[in-house]
Amino acid sequence: MITSIQIADIFRILLGSLTVALSLAFISIRLAPRLKLIDHPGTADHKLHKEPMPLTGGLVLVLTITAILFLAPGEIDRDILSVVAASWIILTFGLWDDYYHLPPWGKLLGQLLAAILLISLDVKVRIFTSPEFILGSETALGEGLNIVITLVWMIVLTNAFNLIDSMDGLAVGLGALATLFFLVITLSVNQMELVHFCTIVVGALAGIFFYNSHPARLFLGDSGAQSIGFCLGAVAILYTPIGGSQLSSWFVPILIFAIPLFDLFLVVISRMRRGKKIHKASRDHTYHRLAALGIPIERSVLLMHGSSLILSLVGYLCLSLNYVMANTIFLVVLLLGMLTFLYLEKNYQHNVSEREK
Repeated sequence: MITSIQIADIFRILLGSLTVALSLAFISIRLAPRLKLIDHPGTADHKLHKEPMPLTGGLVLVLTITAILFLAPGEIDRDILSVVAASWIILTFGLWDDYYHLPPWGKLLGQLLAAILLISLDVKVRIFTSPEFILGSETALGEGLNIVITLVWMIVLTNAFNLIDSMDGLAVGLGALATLFFLVITLSVNQMELVHFCTIVVGALAGIFFYNSHPARLFLGDSGAQSIGFCLGAVAILYTPIGGSQLSSWFVPILIFAIPLFDLFLVVISRMRRGKKIHKASRDHTYHRLAALGIPIERSVLLMHGSSLILSLVGYLCLSLNYVMANTIFLVVLLLGMLTFLYLEKNYQHNVSEREK
């Protein structure tokens, strides 16, 4: 049962996080030129902005999370502390990339180091050692598979948010929506340490969104987009499903993060098919393809936010269903996603062929 004191604590944390994020964002915009954290227009074909933009979103996010956690009274949960420690590795490598444009292996190295630190501090998936799964058992094989899945999950989600961060407010909005749903889920099972962490992240992202929404006055940069993906990937590992059933909940994070994951696989598979480098930025993301269908990019962003909201609601609904019905719904959503993928890819290939003619 949620108490009025708990609700009051959540609102206090939210207000504090929002205030700190807004303040840090305001200060960072003015300090960015001195720090040389600026994204200049015209440095790449896919960049559409016309004015120099501060790349300080990552600093604002991680500093806000760290400040609120350490300023709040009481002891910090060990798992949450592990996530914050690992996120500083992501921030450091992200800032390094924003300054010097790291090669792909340099970005991957930072993500691997952060994920390995997280696993070493015992924050990892436990699917293959859960008795609910057919192969679930406390064996070295099960533990090894858990570690591999954790590494893959953290790296994939970190890159999904990094890749999709090319339009004002898109990645921040998707991150805020996802965090809000995890806040509701964790609140339902009284997982208060994670509730408070999600509240801090929501407040921080809301403050950043104020400056990052169209027309943006601040960019996330690689440091910010990767930090969002990494922190939320860890939250998805730590949350406890309503009713405790993993059979009805293992795919819920996939639905909550469906839009950035969809965009990641759409872009990677499309570039591989065309023989393009998967890490080289291009105008082939979901919102570019929607724009080619006649939907303005700003509306495409709203459409993607709305789709994320609907899919997250579907995921939340599945938590209260039996595992047969829940997994059937997930398969239907997966099928619809595949059909959307094929349609967007076919239309994009047609447009490419027309331009080549």
